[in-house]
Amino acid sequence: MSLAGKLVTGIICIILCFPLKVSGWDWQTRVTVVVKDQPLRVVCEILEKEYGIHFSYSRELVDLSRKVTVTAQQQRLRSLLEQLFAPDDIRFTRVGDQLVLQQEKRINRTISGYVQDAVSGEKLPGATIYAPSLKQGTTTNQYGFFSLTTVKDTNSLVVSYVGYESALLPVEGQANRILLVPLQPLPSLQEVVISGTDKTKLQDQTQMSRVNLPLAAVKSMPKLLGEADVMRTLQSMPGVGGGMDGAGGLHVRGGSPDQNLILMDGTPVFNFSHFFGVYSLLNADVVKSADLYKGAFPARFGGRLSSVVDISLKDGDMRHYHGDVAIGMISAKFNLEGPIIKDKTSFIVSARRSYPDLVYNMALKTDTDFGKDGAFYAYFYDVNAKINHIFSAKDRIYLSLYKGEDNLLIRTVPDTVNLDNAGRLTESSHFQLKWGNTIGGLRWNHIYNTRLFSNISLNYSQYAFRTEFGFKYTMPVVGTTSDQYGKYSSRMENAGIKIDFDYRPMPNHSIRFGGALTGHYFKPGISEFSDKGSTIKPLDSTGTGFRTRGTEMLLYAEDDWRLLPDLFANVGFHASGFLVEGRFYHSIQPRLGLRYMLPRNWAVKASYTHMNQYIHLLSTSGTSLPTDIWVPSTQRVAPMYSRQVAAGVAKTSTNLAFEFSLEGYYKSMYNMIEYATNDMLVNDDLKRWDENVVIGKGWSYGGELMVKKQKGSTTGWIGYTLSWSNRQFPGINNGKIFPYKYDHRHDVEVVLSQCIGKRWELSASWHYTTGAPLTLPVSSYHGVGTASPWDPGSTDVSVDRYDGRYNYRAADIHRLDVGVTYSKQKKYWRKSWNFSIYNVYNQKNPFIYYMKRDEIQKQRYLSKVTVLPILPSITYSIKF
Repeated sequence: MSLAGKLVTGIICIILCFPLKVSGWDWQTRVTVVVKDQPLRVVCEILEKEYGIHFSYSRELVDLSRKVTVTAQQQRLRSLLEQLFAPDDIRFTRVGDQLVLQQEKRINRTISGYVQDAVSGEKLPGATIYAPSLKQGTTTNQYGFFSLTTVKDTNSLVVSYVGYESALLPVEGQANRILLVPLQPLPSLQEVVISGTDKTKLQDQTQMSRVNLPLAAVKSMPKLLGEADVMRTLQSMPGVGGGMDGAGGLHVRGGSPDQNLILMDGTPVFNFSHFFGVYSLLNADVVKSADLYKGAFPARFGGRLSSVVDISLKDGDMRHYHGDVAIGMISAKFNLEGPIIKDKTSFIVSARRSYPDLVYNMALKTDTDFGKDGAFYAYFYDVNAKINHIFSAKDRIYLSLYKGEDNLLIRTVPDTVNLDNAGRLTESSHFQLKWGNTIGGLRWNHIYNTRLFSNISLNYSQYAFRTEFGFKYTMPVVGTTSDQYGKYSSRMENAGIKIDFDYRPMPNHSIRFGGALTGHYFKPGISEFSDKGSTIKPLDSTGTGFRTRGTEMLLYAEDDWRLLPDLFANVGFHASGFLVEGRFYHSIQPRLGLRYMLPRNWAVKASYTHMNQYIHLLSTSGTSLPTDIWVPSTQRVAPMYSRQVAAGVAKTSTNLAFEFSLEGYYKSMYNMIEYATNDMLVNDDLKRWDENVVIGKGWSYGGELMVKKQKGSTTGWIGYTLSWSNRQFPGINNGKIFPYKYDHRHDVEVVLSQCIGKRWELSASWHYTTGAPLTLPVSSYHGVGTASPWDPGSTDVSVDRYDGRYNYRAADIHRLDVGVTYSKQKKYWRKSWNFSIYNVYNQKNPFIYYMKRDEIQKQRYLSKVTVLPILPSITYSIKF
């Protein structure tokens, strides 16, 4: 045969053989398919392209979105198809050269119940329930309740929670029952830190801008004066600041302290600090969990612009009595919990008291700065109590109570001073400042069926402060006598009712909806002043302040929704209204969160939120002080509102050891208020406070990076924030935009914890932040004025001139804290020693700046006050 003939014959053979591969298939045909984490439809496309197997199905009836990993080498076709389609109940039949796919109707069953501590019966919020065969799951809500709808061939669920051993929950025969799923706690704090990684991965959470704070993380932080602190731990997160050393309050993404909604078992708290911000309101030992939302706010939250801190307290051990006692350098505390009726009713009570006043007065029994036998008291106390009662498998109630107060008293006895020109001056004085919170909440949980859960809550919250002063002096030579007395007080009260529903009809939907009604009562600015020694009678005044009531109402609904195989959304709306002084303000606030899954388990997230705030805080300071005054919106001052957009990426590593998140945000704020003058103080009569403020707007934007190691003997995180916070007010700074007092350009947090065996734990944290803007005079006039009767020699007067607002930036702040904890298990109790050093290298961070005059040089210069130098502390505790 010629060469041309051979070529033609070969081409004919190829043409005849090729269709045998693409169309001549049967059930025994050997196929090779290799894919990794791809939708099932991709496998079908490969079979169709390589082997001519055409699939016929309705996309509306047959779901091929499930991701699969296949490594089939020369596997029989029928065997591969059964392996691929059986988990989804898809039947396949051959019709001619086509494979017709039909999906059987899947019989669903709903598994619901509570996840709880196997030892104490404590309900566990945020526990993960996962169906490995479906690659779907859910988490328990704030009360430990879960609901998951599965298919008939699901055999078991995996249940896990931070600090507990994972458990396998059999599903067969469990449908339509309220289950109690017990998890065994790991035996020590060290093991919690090492192994506490069984939680939902970042890429599996549609919610962004959220920080979940386990109790183990709080207790592993270095302790200031021996106290673990929830709020101080939150301040170490990216995007969150706490102001200058010793200052309370949270500054979240450029917002002010009053823009944070802090909830204690669902009840709002208006001042969350003791001791001028050194301590938090709550004893950390009674906290079960804490969640911080910096943005992407779920629709169920409202009323603040910048953040939500949702704190759940322990319910009390249902089976055993136990507690702990701790004694530190300036405070002591105890906790006790146990059953009232075993497996039916439990209680927990906690109390704490500081005693720097006792130490000071015992150490200084001789002459002091307050005069012989003068007095100095500075202490706080707080008491928590909670009762948890189970009526039935479907009904339980919780009663929470809190009372806390700070007290500062300085009293001097009469003291006589010889004055050259005016004879003898006798004077005495006293000053007292008290502030505190009273909080109560009653909640009723009810399960209607396996998919619907509700919580009805009644709550009451009161914040009040009172300051009182007195000053007496006599100058017989000039015939001057004064006996001055004054007091100033303020109070705010809230009482409300709220109902929340949690409905989980299917794994692709998790729906929440509800409403609330809250009554506000404002009683600020109650003042009284008198001078019994004045020759002008009567020299006294009383201010009744600005008393008013407001009513706030809200409705909300939200849905965690799986739109596509790789696209998830949290869609919600929050509608609210506020009735005050005969005017009704209202707002519709949309909320949207999106999550899209990328290859290699990276998640891209984005969100948009609109928030309204109907109450304002009158403050002249950049920190949260007890004398700040809460006031409502008025006819002149409308509610504040904000709009925030955010986007970022997140991932938890395959071995669960590392978490990585990167977010950028932009927030605009409107109807912000600011005092019109630099030296504006709260007037005695607050009826016209809204005439002394200007209304403007603000912007904050930036980026946040966090890398967290959460597995192994060494744990911790590194956080970095780059941010800007600006404001603009008419008549201030010539109407130009200026950096606001919460503008901190760079913020770095490094937190590390190292476990050594089962007894030792070392911890360290280093914090750095750019100094905040300040308003300082650019020049001053110094001249002669009129002498005062109690200081006849003083005639100097200084008048400052300002040019713009926040025209100076304070020094940068940085600090290193370290701590070491030694624990040892005894037969009946566990003892521990904690040694901590706050501000190890004694950095002189500023607390207050002020202008000081050098009388020799005749010059004024800027000086600063530092309140927290290096502070070592020792705390001994027993847990029984």
